[in-house]
Amino acid sequence: MVIKVQTKDTGMLVLGFFITLIGIGIHIFEPGWIINSSGTGGAFIGAGIALILISIRSIRLKNKGTIVEDERIFHIAEKASHRTLAILIILEGILMAFLGVTAFDIQAYPVVSLLFAITVLTYVGFYYWYNRQI
Repeated sequence: MVIKVQTKDTGMLVLGFFITLIGIGIHIFEPGWIINSSGTGGAFIGAGIALILISIRSIRLKNKGTIVEDERIFHIAEKASHRTLAILIILEGILMAFLGVTAFDIQAYPVVSLLFAITVLTYVGFYYWYNRQI
């Protein structure tokens, strides 16, 4: 059995392993400049493993002859990205206005984490919404 691997897939695999190794290093060595080394290390490890698994899935689908990316998928992703960006800009504007007129002193980490979660969930929601419509 011959496995054909494209340069993009190889690059994603290498990047996934590299990110995983960074996470393991952060988790083991616990640098002093990182506030929460277990959370940061875990995030890097999780992102690296997710990238590796996505790359392996893409390679397996391509070897079976399944079309992984085409114009339809790119169009759906483009529409989902546009809607997500529009919603995120509105949410960030509201947040900036709220923080500008109030005296709240909030930590950046929870706000960035919340915005990241909202971004991911909004994109995935719009992607599946447009995928059903088109």
